[in-house]
Amino acid sequence: MTPTRETFGNIPPSSQALFYLVAAVSLGVGAIGFWRRVRRWRQGQPIPPPALAAEALGNLLARWRPGLRRLWVEGLGQQRVRGRGLSSWAHGSLFIGFLVLLLGTTLLEVDHLAGMVSEKLHFHHGAYYVGYEFTLDVLGLVFLLGTALFFGRRLRRPASVGHRTTDWYVLGSFLTIGVTGYVVEALRITWQRPVGLGAWCSPVGWALASVFRGLSELQARHWHLAVWWLHALLVFGFLAAIPYTRLLHILTGPLNLLCAPPAVGFLAPVTTAEAEAAGRLGVRDLRHFTWQQLMSLDACMECGRCEEACPATATAKPLSPKRLVQDLRGLLDGLAPGGAGDPSSGNEERFNVHARIAAETLWSCTACSACGFVCPVRVDPLRLILDLRRNLVAEGGLRGTAAVVLRRLQASGNPWGLPPEARTDWMRGRNPPASVGQPTS
Repeated sequence: MTPTRETFGNIPPSSQALFYLVAAVSLGVGAIGFWRRVRRWRQGQPIPPPALAAEALGNLLARWRPGLRRLWVEGLGQQRVRGRGLSSWAHGSLFIGFLVLLLGTTLLEVDHLAGMVSEKLHFHHGAYYVGYEFTLDVLGLVFLLGTALFFGRRLRRPASVGHRTTDWYVLGSFLTIGVTGYVVEALRITWQRPVGLGAWCSPVGWALASVFRGLSELQARHWHLAVWWLHALLVFGFLAAIPYTRLLHILTGPLNLLCAPPAVGFLAPVTTAEAEAAGRLGVRDLRHFTWQQLMSLDACMECGRCEEACPATATAKPLSPKRLVQDLRGLLDGLAPGGAGDPSSGNEERFNVHARIAAETLWSCTACSACGFVCPVRVDPLRLILDLRRNLVAEGGLRGTAAVVLRRLQASGNPWGLPPEARTDWMRGRNPPASVGQPTS
């Protein structure tokens, strides 16, 4: 007998129809939540490249090639997630297991829809079925391993990692989805009683089926239907919850990898004409950020890597890149979806970024770009900080060491306030290379 199984085996037509109805509702709830985030991003400043439809194909490829490479290497390849011990193993296991299970579920639905067109289009049988079942059975364990590792990480509560109450819902959903999936498979094997390769290709389900061997076929079918519905509802709840929990980064992370500027921490020059047209320099209102910068706030998963790499944080300065991003996201959460997007509409003070983030925090940044280099999804806190600093300077808010340095540079051409002829005295006795301090031709 050719190894195979029916996609909706033991599921009556009424349950199948209800399944698709609930699926549509859960996807609709998730889509509404995501669209509400998109409407908030759109209140940021537009990025003014020419209309994409009017660009030549070569220009489109040149524009998107860096982003597509980042999606492949840093998104699917998890390049920036690797090399951090247990946390990397946890995320890698969860990511690989989730991706393969998602792909497997999609292929199963494709086979089901293809079979509705013609029985000849069914492909979920034979060698393909054996490889499919074995791969999903094994990688389901990898998914559960990643979930367990994250449970342990949450229980330890490292200081650099963000913590939300909904994190426990997310991990609990992953755990119960994985376990109920295996139970559904075991009960299916119990009532279907496959033999040979058709049973052994699902090693975990086959082993777990031994627990239910005392059930009659009718009992196994009843329990199979009940647990199948529990598993389906857990999956639908997960899909609906994506935009409302940390899972949002599943969508915004790849989007930010695709759209983020290739240069980390780059401060774009502003012409006088641009400043006069905007009536400002830098960012004062949250909506002065570009839509991509607002989107990057939602891409942050609070992993704490930026905070661990920040020299200001390490020296007890009042700056945490992670906290700065999350403070800005707090303002974004308060932005009405689909608002006018006009910072001069009368409620500007409500979204005054400087009222949320102290100037001392912004001037604590050394502009080393370490935060942007280590972020797995290329959130760039330095670029946010530089835009905020620029506004402080334009509004006369430059104080302390930075103001002194600028005055010294203006007066004597060096940050120490030394006479020009004494500018290189600090190198005496240090045996610098002969070219240092010498004029170039």
